[in-house]
Amino acid sequence: MNSNENKTWTIEQAWDWQEKVGWLRGCNFIGSDCSSRIDMWQSYKNEEHMQTAQRELSLCRDIGFNTVRLIVEFDVWLQERDSFLKILESYIALCARFGLKVMLVLANEAQLCRGEKYVPKTLGEQAYAPGYHQGRFPLSEEQKALMPYHELERRETREKYLEMVREIVDRYRADERVVCWNVYNEPGITIGIERSLPLIQLLFDMVREINPVQPLCSDVWYWKDYDHLRPNDALSARLSDVISWHLYQPLAKFVVGYEQLKRLNRPILLTEWLHRINHQSVQEIYPLLYLERINCWCWGFVAGKTQTYEPWDSLWDQYDAANGNVDYDFKLWQHDLFRLNLRPYDPDEIETIKRFNALYQANGRLRRENS
Repeated sequence: MNSNENKTWTIEQAWDWQEKVGWLRGCNFIGSDCSSRIDMWQSYKNEEHMQTAQRELSLCRDIGFNTVRLIVEFDVWLQERDSFLKILESYIALCARFGLKVMLVLANEAQLCRGEKYVPKTLGEQAYAPGYHQGRFPLSEEQKALMPYHELERRETREKYLEMVREIVDRYRADERVVCWNVYNEPGITIGIERSLPLIQLLFDMVREINPVQPLCSDVWYWKDYDHLRPNDALSARLSDVISWHLYQPLAKFVVGYEQLKRLNRPILLTEWLHRINHQSVQEIYPLLYLERINCWCWGFVAGKTQTYEPWDSLWDQYDAANGNVDYDFKLWQHDLFRLNLRPYDPDEIETIKRFNALYQANGRLRRENS
């Protein structure tokens, strides 16, 4: 056992934190005029993006949300370090202005550079692909043939990436505006389980050494059987102070997964949810989140250039392979709560969210599951 595993919070410490912060509910945030996290964090057009963020974060507050989850972008930090840090502070300060605490995600496997040589993403005007989830075209067969590498696996970027993590955590380690550190988003989803394990451990070791006052977590994201966790999910759960969970499944599977994770006896943070195409609805799930006081961040907020209301490409692949014989409802948006004009996608969804947020404010306290 690594010595830093001994620094994982006790169950008592985790529930003390949960009582202090109350029921956290919000979204994974990126402004509707940003086509990617490059767009979000770079200096190019930042003033415009911050104006959009102001309108949309105000809307978060108005429906009763109190938190957002933000994923940092290494390529921007690498090329525009000083500007990136100022923009990060601007987002955190803007969120605080609207009563929103921030969860920061420090590592991610989305859109990793492929091939032996690291090529930083280009800053400036960002192209995006209309009609595609997250605004990017599927990989070509040639691109798929190249191995993806996380920046922490590459000799030329490893120390720089660790420097970014160290700098951000050290800067906000005691800042009450930051509610939690999501050390690693969905480890192994792109590079595979075995390669992700040393990276999970490395990041937890580094962040533990900085000794932030906020809890740490890494995602348990494979939904099929939480009684028999895969090695990456098991390591994430063992190292985490609170449990970060992802689930895009209908209510019945949601309840089964939740009952299994409850056995860990730690606060649960549902850091990604809402998949209407796969029959997961706000009207069914959100009352349960309120009743069980499951902290939650839906994916997406205002529909925009990331186009996360579109299906994952993998759903279309399944549709094609099965000649249309799949149990998905492609008539619905996949994610996002609001249209670009800030009107609800489904007004009944927003009324549900507002109703239970207001109930919590009126009736409030969390129940300690370990009491």
